[in-house]
Amino acid sequence: MFKKLFVFFIAVLNLQSFAQRPLISATDFAVEVKTSKSLVVIDVNTPEVYARQHIQGAINLYFKDLYKTGAVEGQLKPNEELVNLLGNKGISDKSKIVVYDDGSNKHNSRVWWILKSLGAQDVYILHFNTAELAATGIQLTATPSIGKATTFILSESSYKSLAMADVQKMAEGTLLLDGREKDEFDGVDSARKSRGHIPGAVWMNYKEVLTATGAYKSKDEIIAAAAKFGAATEKPIVVYCNSGVKASVMYVAFKEIAGFRNVQYYAGSYAEWVSVPENPIVK
Repeated sequence: MFKKLFVFFIAVLNLQSFAQRPLISATDFAVEVKTSKSLVVIDVNTPEVYARQHIQGAINLYFKDLYKTGAVEGQLKPNEELVNLLGNKGISDKSKIVVYDDGSNKHNSRVWWILKSLGAQDVYILHFNTAELAATGIQLTATPSIGKATTFILSESSYKSLAMADVQKMAEGTLLLDGREKDEFDGVDSARKSRGHIPGAVWMNYKEVLTATGAYKSKDEIIAAAAKFGAATEKPIVVYCNSGVKASVMYVAFKEIAGFRNVQYYAGSYAEWVSVPENPIVK
């Protein structure tokens, strides 16, 4: 009897720990695949990458399909269009959702935030590592999967992006972090896509919160990395990049993993900022 209670207690602790953070390990993912009837696995890679190899049972939702067309890169479609797209793909706001990409943790983190902003509650980020998945028995395949159309109900969410106007009038003492590459921050990138950065921004490449393999670092490692750039758990922080992708990694790392209390995400990022000629840019 004691042994059964002990096993149950450990299982509850594991579930509570699992529910408290957005990351899911390959081991826990393998368990979910076998036990969760509501599980939806989303591959956010290009259709070409998905067609070559993906996790068995995963549906393909290319992250750029969530963007609207236009001159400003990476801007999201209206919420009504997004929820219709998700529902048609077989993704409900009630689903337990696991999102993965090519292993960079960039695009799955971006889609994780989009899903959370629309009201999805049970969403997890899986770091795609072929060896780790193989060790747990997860199968990869080239056979596509199609989800059964459902309904995604839009609801109020605390996961909101700052508007451009909010960034224009940020409170004094707020740390604005630019997660792009250093040459983009300095406005000297070879592609000439960047003229510099938003005034007052501090450069912190998004990879500072990731390991060499692209996995998220631990809570303590993220706190230590952030401290080098003036970020602290209680300090007001705003993260941005070029189009919201890399900044989503920083947002997940700071807010969800490290527990920073006052982190905000400027999803429109540099691309939206420079779309208004009056907005200043500095090098």
